[in-house]
Amino acid sequence: MTIAASRKEAAMWLLERLVPDTGVNNVAVAFEVAGRIDRGLLTAALRAVLARHEVLRTVFRSGDATLTREVLGPDEVDVPVVEIGAGDDGRDADLTAFAAEPFAIDGRPLLRAGVRAGADADVCCVVVHHLNFDAMSTTILLRELLAGYEALAAGRRPDDAPVAALAERAPDERSVAYWRKNLDGLRAAEAGLWCARPPVGAPSLRARTVHHELSAPARAVVRRFQRELRASEAVVLLAAYSVLLAQHGAGSDVVIGTPVNVRDQRSMSAIGYHANLVPLRVRVDPDADFRAVVKQTRSTFLEAISHADVPLEHVSPAVLGDAPSSWRSSFFRHLFNYVPGTVDASATLTGMPVRHVMVENGYSRFDLEFFIMPGEEATTVRAAFCVDAFDAADVGLLLERYDALLVQLGDDLDRPVAQLSRRGAADLALPASPPESATTASVLDAVHATVAANPDLVAVQDGTDAVSYGRLWSAAIATRDLVAASAGSTVAVLAPRGAELAAAWLGVWLAGKRCVLLDPTQPIPDLAARLADSGADPVLAAEGLPVPGAVRIPAVPGPTDAVRTDAPSGPGLDAVAYLEYHLDATAPLAVTVTHRALARAVARLADRVTTTGPAVTAWLGSAATDAALTELLVALTTGGRVVVAPDGARADGHALGELVERHGVTVVQAPPAVWRKVVEHAGARLAGRAVLVAHEPLPRPLAAQLHATGCTPHHGYTTHGVAGYAALDGGREGTGVLPAARVFVTEPGTGHELGIGVRGELCVAGDTLAAGYHGRPELTAARFGEHPTYGRFHRTGDLARLLPDGRIDVVGPLSAQVRVAGQRIHLRDIESVLAAHPDVEAVAAVGSTGDAQDVTVVAFVESRKPDVAERLREHARAALPLTPDLVVLNQLPVTVAGTVDRAALVALAAARASAEADPPDETTVALVGIWTEMLDRPGLHADSNFFASGGHSLLGAQLVQRVRTELSMPVQLADLFANPTPRQLAEHLQDAFWDDDEDDD
Repeated sequence: MTIAASRKEAAMWLLERLVPDTGVNNVAVAFEVAGRIDRGLLTAALRAVLARHEVLRTVFRSGDATLTREVLGPDEVDVPVVEIGAGDDGRDADLTAFAAEPFAIDGRPLLRAGVRAGADADVCCVVVHHLNFDAMSTTILLRELLAGYEALAAGRRPDDAPVAALAERAPDERSVAYWRKNLDGLRAAEAGLWCARPPVGAPSLRARTVHHELSAPARAVVRRFQRELRASEAVVLLAAYSVLLAQHGAGSDVVIGTPVNVRDQRSMSAIGYHANLVPLRVRVDPDADFRAVVKQTRSTFLEAISHADVPLEHVSPAVLGDAPSSWRSSFFRHLFNYVPGTVDASATLTGMPVRHVMVENGYSRFDLEFFIMPGEEATTVRAAFCVDAFDAADVGLLLERYDALLVQLGDDLDRPVAQLSRRGAADLALPASPPESATTASVLDAVHATVAANPDLVAVQDGTDAVSYGRLWSAAIATRDLVAASAGSTVAVLAPRGAELAAAWLGVWLAGKRCVLLDPTQPIPDLAARLADSGADPVLAAEGLPVPGAVRIPAVPGPTDAVRTDAPSGPGLDAVAYLEYHLDATAPLAVTVTHRALARAVARLADRVTTTGPAVTAWLGSAATDAALTELLVALTTGGRVVVAPDGARADGHALGELVERHGVTVVQAPPAVWRKVVEHAGARLAGRAVLVAHEPLPRPLAAQLHATGCTPHHGYTTHGVAGYAALDGGREGTGVLPAARVFVTEPGTGHELGIGVRGELCVAGDTLAAGYHGRPELTAARFGEHPTYGRFHRTGDLARLLPDGRIDVVGPLSAQVRVAGQRIHLRDIESVLAAHPDVEAVAAVGSTGDAQDVTVVAFVESRKPDVAERLREHARAALPLTPDLVVLNQLPVTVAGTVDRAALVALAAARASAEADPPDETTVALVGIWTEMLDRPGLHADSNFFASGGHSLLGAQLVQRVRTELSMPVQLADLFANPTPRQLAEHLQDAFWDDDEDDD
């Protein structure tokens, strides 16, 4: 008799449709015999088990949107025992491959068996589809298979008493009500860990495992807690797991899945899919101690078991309501499973010792699963993880921190869980940060040393004009004398790059005042706002700049004029040297940087890039940034020379290459947007030079281009609040940059330090910090703090992670994280995926608020390839959980500093959103109709998210079938997950249609 599958069975089948041709739902059980297994006896024993258990003879058939099942008779099922070949990768790999081979849902048995012959032992492996099997079934099957083999070997008939398939009772309404109340308000889809990979689009669900044996101190703590806290080993370890997850980004409302056997006492020998995954919701109060967590975990666990008769599929639509969904479990991403031994350690088969063998199927539908395998001599944690979500190294560090957490709890059980360390031994053993600089001289002292020793040496090369150190210092003294009598402490300087600007900066400092970094090419409203905010008096301007009320910058003396070499008597090292304004801030916002921080930042950079004598730098940076200061001062403080680059050199590689070659420039600094334009034509003329890529991430294709020129690329990380570079790597390809100061990563909002690979807020300590924010004491207090070990530090507002070698991988601003389909993803992660496409030269993504709680992501792409948008959409669908709106530009807008002007892109995205949207096409209109009818919800439109509007995976399968039938389009369930709005799905289907049409041509 054929009957419809249950909702729980249908949910498992839908997962398989999402990742077809995989063994994601296969369950394997295996044992090793110290000798040879008789294939004939094993085959007969297996037939006896199949004849006894009708559930193992249950087969399923799938339609487009339906799943049915029926039971075959004992004579209709024949499962031969096959030989499992021995490959080059070893026994475990052979067994995994056997377990991972998919079953066809077409009416054939969902079980297979095989034997792998070893040198001295055979391994038997039985694989059953999860539709007919669960973890407890493995113990039952093994017990009966071994007993049947023994009976047959002894000439006896194996037990053949039939066991009917266990019919699970309907969920109790009280249990349903419990779960609806218990899970109300849950949004676990956002609970990805900070050490996980960014979300992906099309999941592979491929998995790997890492094993960790709990240390002796950790096991001792668990045994002690069992006595003191009156909790089982499973509860203690589960409570610690919930704390671990909370420490790594799961939040204080932690939900962990755990399988619960729903067999009653009379059915404990029934094989089948008789386990429900129940969500254990543990609210980890940060102020509570571990005793309270254990108490709550024990209570939650016992309540969950008493209401375990409800499959999640019966609860999720009512609980989640309008919450966005995806292929993941809507309730949890992390699993905990306490697994006692499957085979008795003393078991034998016809006198031969038998040992249980763990076999993976190579897949997981959860991000992370902790399997606790206790034993007399050791307790092993087997961590299975989805490779879409984690790297093996990060899971290994999680296990290490789990062990360290248990030991720490044993030492300090009364400590609030929020105060517990988030780090393990490997985290604490990170390479030491660079030492503090020994520099005690100011930049004025360093420059004057060359002025006094060699005043005729060229300091500034501006075209054909070579200005000596003596002439430059003389002009600086003239500026000093000009501004010294002014009442104000702040002087603004407006001039193009050149000797006058250099002398003016030095002269302001000689007068004991601080200067405001400004660029005369900035928009006049921006300059006016910054001048007003700074309170600058006077304002010095170069000749020809129409600045009302400005004072003319003193001219540089001629080559024959007398020069002055007076020693500096300027301000102390702790006085403010300059104000630097944020170029992308909507209102004036400046940091104040002291002479000490400036001197040490310049000295540190000079040590990194000058290995063969004084530096010859190209002066290319905007005068509104400290990049221009470092380009000037790295040269002048080492007795070198700064070569003024024309503005055109930022876009003309020939011009930059000629300047570098003609003047023997050894150091060139620019942001990626500039290097993209010039690297091709500057080419080999950069060979042997130190090339600094500043302010923004260095794309891999650009890094490869720079390496090909023969230069030494240095990728730098800069942040407001730190003078110069906070991190700078030299000549190395790969992820991360080397800190130039003391750095650490903290949990946003709490300041607790995080370990290797865990994303958090990057903090910088050391001797190059800014003094604070100009005129903003409240912001200074919020962004600067005092660390008990590292001293004063700056909260950068950037998301980053520490790497095992001590480098840092900076993702981008914390504010650039967006919520898409219930998941958080950083805009820089989206940019990285799109930038990997060979047709993309540069990309910048911005988020704008859409309807509901999600945002619309707009990706602006710089490319000169035709029709790149279509190819990029396909690329994004395969790798991202969303398909951003794509806008192709010939060139991304940039600021005066040459960095991407994100404020301009945000404005452009807003303008596009406010413009009248294109009317939906016929396919979109038809899909809106199907959406509305199936969701029974009026008012839906072309951009209504199916899952955010009340849809779920089961309803999605029915929708897919209707689209196939009514629109004659070959849509798959995975297409709906990737394109959950009518407009997106219509666009995807039309793209697929044209791609197929082109393939046919």
